[in-house]
Amino acid sequence: MKYKAIISDVDGTLIPPSEYPAPKLPPKIVDVVIRVRQRGIYFSLATGRSLDWLEDLVDSLSLTEPIILDNGARIYDCGKRLYLSSIYLSREEVEKVLSIIIKDPTLRIFILEDERRLDSPDKIRTWKITKILVLGVTPAKANDLYQSLSQIPTISVTKSVSGIGVKSQSIHVTSGRATKQHGVMEVAKILGVSTKEIIGIGDSYNDYQLLMACGLKIAMGNAVAEIKEIADYIAPPYEQGGIIHVLEKFILSQNL
Repeated sequence: MKYKAIISDVDGTLIPPSEYPAPKLPPKIVDVVIRVRQRGIYFSLATGRSLDWLEDLVDSLSLTEPIILDNGARIYDCGKRLYLSSIYLSREEVEKVLSIIIKDPTLRIFILEDERRLDSPDKIRTWKITKILVLGVTPAKANDLYQSLSQIPTISVTKSVSGIGVKSQSIHVTSGRATKQHGVMEVAKILGVSTKEIIGIGDSYNDYQLLMACGLKIAMGNAVAEIKEIADYIAPPYEQGGIIHVLEKFILSQNL
């Protein structure tokens, strides 16, 4: 199979988890991505981050492709510098989610409304909310929240590792129509490629749908067990240059 596009997760794949905002990438990674794109291969991202937590990283790669933000709630065109689509939670969904989350006053909550990141439901104005985020909880608390929120049938709930190792996790809530899988399908249409021609690379729970949507599923060496179980290939960890290894093995070492 000749692959035509790569869609990579960010935290724990390109950079250490939980660096906010995302830093510019090291020259070694930038160089290998440039060489991949010079071969006519698209390079895109699929992340739970919003654009303002990602801009320096995107700029360091000089990307022009569409990328998947907020776990699939938004598609952003890096070349045109505009959003191609946004999927919002309904007001009813937001109220149901918040009624569960605010029971624990110790939780660190963020609500993404338009381009604003709110730390309190009292600050909501337009109700154009793409994502509700709970940061930095223990795996046990994350699992409890995941189970409770998953009872709402019209939303998508995902966990992700939000620190080194799995001692700190986060919960992401989006519309049920907004997932990384949905994002992959939309990006594939825009680029004019089949999802079977896409390499998906990830490490955390919220990358499950990313990998399942792609023709070649690659887990980082630091990935959680659930991601390694579905992977076609397990790369070295991000801190050992795993992304460079993947791009050299599956793209740059192949004959044109």
